Amino acid sequence: MLVAILGGLWGLAVLVGRANTEGPVVAPYVGQKGASRGSASGLGVSLRRGADVRPLAPGTPVRAGDALHFTVRAEGPRYLIVRMRDGAADATTIFPAGASQAALVQPGEALPVAPTIAAGAGKVIVTAVFADHAFALEGARGDDTEVVDFVMEKE
Repeated sequence: MLVAILGGLWGLAVLVGRANTEGPVVAPYVGQKGASRGSASGLGVSLRRGADVRPLAPGTPVRAGDALHFTVRAEGPRYLIVRMRDGAADATTIFPAGASQAALVQPGEALPVAPTIAAGAGKVIVTAVFADHAFALEGARGDDTEVVDFVMEKE
């Protein structure tokens, strides 16, 4: 009887304490709609202040005269519109410049715009809207688009 109990406890210990032989899940979801944020589209933002160019770290304030540079982060080609509001000024489409339709971009592509921060108080808000299909500015915030907002405080 004691041997059976000890055997049962040993079996339970092996079952509970067995090593996890499966590796961590790298991409738990499939497709654009269910993709994890690690694989979602976005923009890499660099700041040029005088001759110094560096990645813009979260929480870094921007100053009048700073220029922003953008690089596309995506798993594949996407359509993109980028809008910017600097302080109290109205939001404007900065990519594609003056367009009302999204442009097709590639992963790693540097956008051909470098907006300069204007003088004045407030925040700088950059909004990037991604989709797998062409879309107009009016339909930029639909269920089938991915919206990424960057908010930067001004010094």
